[in-house]
Amino acid sequence: MASKKSDGLARGAALIKKSIEAAKASGAIDSPEAVPAGVLKKLRLPNDEKISPAMKELLTFDASWIGWSFDDEEPEFEPMSLEEFVEEELGEEAAAAFGEAAEMLGEDCIPLPSDGEAHSFLYIGAADDRGEYPVITLEAGGKVSGFVPFDVWVAQRLGGLEKGELPAAYQAVAQTLAEENGDGRVNFISEARDGADKDEDEDEDDEEGDDEDEDGDDEEEEEDEE
Repeated sequence: MASKKSDGLARGAALIKKSIEAAKASGAIDSPEAVPAGVLKKLRLPNDEKISPAMKELLTFDASWIGWSFDDEEPEFEPMSLEEFVEEELGEEAAAAFGEAAEMLGEDCIPLPSDGEAHSFLYIGAADDRGEYPVITLEAGGKVSGFVPFDVWVAQRLGGLEKGELPAAYQAVAQTLAEENGDGRVNFISEARDGADKDEDEDEDDEEGDDEDEDGDDEEEEEDEE
């Protein structure tokens, strides 16, 4: 978990409460669908950790806006790998462009609502000092950005914070999450998967298999001669 403190910033459940009030005033959430308390008590993240106070605050009010629904008896998220997320959101042909990102970000991803060409997910890797995991955003062409704490991302979407560029006060938190979960880059273009090397490896495996078959045939011929 990140060690840098973010004291003095509006964070967590308090920030979500502010954002919910903003959403009510703007009509961003006009028909909320709350998650029952009993379900929230049993709900766990894919890594078996409890949900954060901020997420609990949001889901206590509404889960429909964020596109989540849970079984009453066995509530659980529906995570996927980054590669699966790319294929679902951007198409199978886009997966190669995110090869480097898929290798770097190998933990579970929970899909979040898209915003135009931006496709976001909650990355269940390392949380910050408030227990919030980063929201990472992908765009066509291998663009990776964000590493915004979940509570802050929600606030920007619902009106608790200004939408658009991450406010300067929160940029250090995003930077820390980028260091904890990746290589420190908050925004970058992922290197494409090297298909040529993969094909070469497959060719080498085929050649080795052919050599083994030939050796086996030679041995059988020698046995027959004897």
